[in-house]
Amino acid sequence: MFLRNVTSEAGKLISKRAVLLLVILALITGGMAYGLTRIEVKTSVDMLLSKDDPVSIHNERFQKQFGGESLVLLLRGEGNLLLNGDALREMNALQQELAAAEKVYSVTSPVSLAGVFAEQAERQMTQMQQQIAEQVQQAMTEGAAAAKASGGDEVQQAKAADAAKQQVEQAVTAQYGEQIREMNEIGELAATNTAFVRYALFDESGTPQSAVAPLLPEDGQSVLYNIQLDSGLTMQQMAEVTDELERIIAEHPIEHSNSLFSGIPAISKTIEDFIAQDIVTMLLTVIVLMVIVLLVVFPVRWRLLSLPVVLTGMIWVFGLMGYIGMPLSIATMALLPILIGLGTDFALQFHNRYEEELVKTEDSSKAVTHAVKHMAPAVGIAVIIMAAGFMTLLLSEMPMIKEFGLMLAVGVCIMYTVSLLLLLPVLVLRDRKGIKLRKGKKGNAVERGLGALAKNVIQRPKLMLVIPVVIAIAGFSVDHKLNVESNIEKLMPQNAPALIEMNEIRQVLGSTLTLDWMVEAEDVTRPEVIKWMDTFQKRAVTENREITGSSSIISAMSAVQPNIAAADSSVIGSVLEQLPSEMTAPLLSADRRMGHIVFNLENISTQEQEKLLGKLEQNMDLPEGVSANPVGIQVLQVKSLNGLTDSRHTSLISGLLAILIGLFIVYRNVKRAFFPLLPIILVNGWSTALLFMLEIDINPLTAVLGALVLGIGTEFTILLMERYLEEKANGMDTETAIITAMTKVGRAISASGLTVVGGFSALLFTNFEVVKLFGVSTVMDTLLCLLSTLIVLPAIIVLLDKEKETVNADKRLFVASPTKE
Repeated sequence: MFLRNVTSEAGKLISKRAVLLLVILALITGGMAYGLTRIEVKTSVDMLLSKDDPVSIHNERFQKQFGGESLVLLLRGEGNLLLNGDALREMNALQQELAAAEKVYSVTSPVSLAGVFAEQAERQMTQMQQQIAEQVQQAMTEGAAAAKASGGDEVQQAKAADAAKQQVEQAVTAQYGEQIREMNEIGELAATNTAFVRYALFDESGTPQSAVAPLLPEDGQSVLYNIQLDSGLTMQQMAEVTDELERIIAEHPIEHSNSLFSGIPAISKTIEDFIAQDIVTMLLTVIVLMVIVLLVVFPVRWRLLSLPVVLTGMIWVFGLMGYIGMPLSIATMALLPILIGLGTDFALQFHNRYEEELVKTEDSSKAVTHAVKHMAPAVGIAVIIMAAGFMTLLLSEMPMIKEFGLMLAVGVCIMYTVSLLLLLPVLVLRDRKGIKLRKGKKGNAVERGLGALAKNVIQRPKLMLVIPVVIAIAGFSVDHKLNVESNIEKLMPQNAPALIEMNEIRQVLGSTLTLDWMVEAEDVTRPEVIKWMDTFQKRAVTENREITGSSSIISAMSAVQPNIAAADSSVIGSVLEQLPSEMTAPLLSADRRMGHIVFNLENISTQEQEKLLGKLEQNMDLPEGVSANPVGIQVLQVKSLNGLTDSRHTSLISGLLAILIGLFIVYRNVKRAFFPLLPIILVNGWSTALLFMLEIDINPLTAVLGALVLGIGTEFTILLMERYLEEKANGMDTETAIITAMTKVGRAISASGLTVVGGFSALLFTNFEVVKLFGVSTVMDTLLCLLSTLIVLPAIIVLLDKEKETVNADKRLFVASPTKE
């Protein structure tokens, strides 16, 4: 009773204060428009997993020690000309500039390692020369002393010393002569000297040494630069570093080669660029589609009015996102066509009822009052129930889905508010001077068709339910067979330059998939820890065909000391002292409390990676005082799979419960609370069946389909249910009330459904394949919701709503009273 009076008074206020309302809304819109300038684009992998998740926490600690995301530069050479002359000098200059760039943690390449080897060789040569000089001096001293002891004079002592010197020199020549001659032939010990680089990096047959082979693919004809960025960089900072590195690379063209540059930061930057482009494309597309749909399916005056109203609502939504710091992501960009479609749906409901009341009353003030009294509560209930369903996405473990669910819930409330407070005042002002209306014909073709459909459903309600139920059961039965995908590369445009170059790099290098492990202990180089790491690595490679190899600090030490896993502390310490920091830093922390194991994988799916990761975690057999945890971007993507599947089912069940509770509060009747929900439960089964048949993966977007279907479908069913109850409250029996509801509100629901479909269709014009698939799914699901509303709901009502008495609307909360004509 209270809300009925409130909505009636609200209608009168809208009529009397139309101009003031429009001025206030214009001021608010201006303020929200400024928020648009504050929106940022976000594409980092932390969209997939919460920062509070243990995997994210471990990964953050790991990156602080070993650096952040990586970029790869591949120089594909022509023959053996790449590591020669000017090209080699330019590569060294490139190495130095890349390493000196701001926010770059390290750069590893063949020329950087050649520089390390040159320094080592220089030190060894210097040490050898000092040792030879000391040996010569000692031999001469001893020879002279021996001659003196034998009574020799100074001449004899000098001869003895000279003989000793020659003897030492002959011994050195015999032992090191060939090496010395070789080094003299090589010349300068430097990374810019072609002869030295080939000596240091290749064996006698011209094959790259095992330690540098990964950096010299295609048998040394190509060169790989691995560029590690600092940890903790924002997406903006990574984009800036990527741009700077691209500039440096462009300024250092290498003769006899072409370059390929990619990596997660470059891919993320590309995604950001595409998101910015796609937002504009989708906006223009959805406007064109809305114009076409409104002109075709909504036969009223000023039928395009809904469009500027909805665009105003979008300014509010995205402006709010800017103010609260909600970023644009692959998920939140999909809000644009979704909310435009839903917002147009709300506006059509108000516009349609206003025109219907205007025909009856021929008075704009009465028309708006009646429209608000009847439609504001009905659409409001649908919006609240819809928002409650969307809010269950906050239960997801994936930040991207949480943000999408929150803004979707807030967005539909904003679109409802703007449609109510902006569209109706404009219509009132339009008709205030009075417009002569012609009574419409007794039902147009759409209404006659819906009336015929309603009669068929009433005559065969059981038949109308059997087939939908069977299909839904079949859909739910194959839910567990749906493939799940969270690989960020699969979610982006497949024609993105950074992705194309990464795939070309993989054609050269083979698979670039890795699983990283962080090992921690008081001292990771203790013999028992080294032995465990060696056993863990060998066992993993032996037992899992997907693992093609592994590396760790053991790999680096084995190059100096074979069978290092069996060595004691003194040998391990000695070997580590001999290794340059450039080789140990990526694998062992300076304090030796953290180690890094890398498992190289074949090109396997994300789900296969998940199984492999679980198997490795179960078979660690850690010694006391040692911890080991999987880390890295690949692990973050793999771990997010569970979040996708679990949160999808959790949000669906939670959404059903939230909607059921909301409907029970509204109707105060358990049976009638189920009526609007049952058709949408069936749609979820149909939707799953379609995903299975079309082989559409569950990804961060399709994972929200369940909640989206609940929200959209429940709106349709509630609006039809409300009109049915309204007509029943006016004294009609069940069958007549259904036919009237179908012909009156069914037309508006059909127009709204097609409008929502038109909005969602804009998703098909994006560069993101995953968004296109989401668009296909949402279009089909919306049509299924419409079909279920017009066929399944009436059949359920006919079979289950046997109450013959007139329904007193006062027993229902938030619902208008019987219409008094």
